[in-house]
Amino acid sequence: MNFFDESKGKQVAFKIHSVKEKVQKAATLEELRRVHEKFISWIQALQDSQHSIGEIYAHLNETHDVIARKAVAFAYERVIQDIGEPEGNLCFFSMGSSARQEQTIWTDQDNGLIHDFRMDQEKAERFAREFSEASVHYLSEAGYPLCPGNVMASNPRWRHSESEWKTQMAAYWNKTSEHDLKYLMMLLDTRPIFGNPGLLYQLKSWYLHELRQHPNVIMKMSSLAGSHDIPINFAGMIFTERWGKFAGRFDVKQGVFAPFTNAVKVLAAISNVEESSTRARLIVLEERGELSLLQLEDCILAYDFLLDLRLCHSVKARENDDKLDYHILLSRLGTKRVHQLKDTMRLVKWLQKKTKKRGIQFEQSTGF
Repeated sequence: MNFFDESKGKQVAFKIHSVKEKVQKAATLEELRRVHEKFISWIQALQDSQHSIGEIYAHLNETHDVIARKAVAFAYERVIQDIGEPEGNLCFFSMGSSARQEQTIWTDQDNGLIHDFRMDQEKAERFAREFSEASVHYLSEAGYPLCPGNVMASNPRWRHSESEWKTQMAAYWNKTSEHDLKYLMMLLDTRPIFGNPGLLYQLKSWYLHELRQHPNVIMKMSSLAGSHDIPINFAGMIFTERWGKFAGRFDVKQGVFAPFTNAVKVLAAISNVEESSTRARLIVLEERGELSLLQLEDCILAYDFLLDLRLCHSVKARENDDKLDYHILLSRLGTKRVHQLKDTMRLVKWLQKKTKKRGIQFEQSTGF
């Protein structure tokens, strides 16, 4: 790195520290939102620096965490002023892209709550409800839109005591409808944001252990993860949206990114990998022999390419004040990146087949 680059790197590092410091000093939700709204200039500085795409996402998601933690802390302070401190512990946690540390600039909410309150049921439910609703509202005010699918702690489905979570999960794998499988797969992506992280870690460890006692569920999960059609044919033609406002565009999220992360997380569950991020899961899968070193390198290259594609698109969308989505025009990618996309889509197809095969093998090996 030459002197100019080194100087630029130091400037970016200082800016990262400054952003986090502003969040820590924020006394209102409006201040948090103002910091969030300035993400775009900060991310552009990171993109112009010598940082890798992995480093950029690490900085970006760490800052998202700091903002979310501060917003939820505001909510907690407000609720205890209204109804007092709870007896026991709680953990407010993220799910989805936030848990996997794949958030871009603006992302909607995916969160839940677990607690072990030592109070009568009515008081426990009241605190859990009011804290969850306040947290979701405050996150919204800080710039994180409500989840369209209502996957948030304000929804009773996503807030429970530790024993209630276990009962609900058991009900899911006893029925194993497609919706139940999707809920179980969503719960593989969890990471603590506020409160006692041990509550979530214990639940997740229990969940992975119990899940592996139900090989038929793992087999169905692997089949579901491998069932999403990757829109590319044998000749290398990528299929774009045919109708509606996104006609002629390619959906990066549903067309390749979600199938990639879903396959990795189910493969990780089969191997009892507790890590939440896709990158960490891939590394552990190689360590445990599920992937060769060459396959790991190919997966990391594909993953970094998709992360870069999503981030560049989100920056441009934000610059134009567009509603964030992940539909892109392939003609604007350039020949090299289109070839990279095709190679990545073929890799995801291979990963899906591998995940389905491992799910079947796991079921057969248990003798259930």
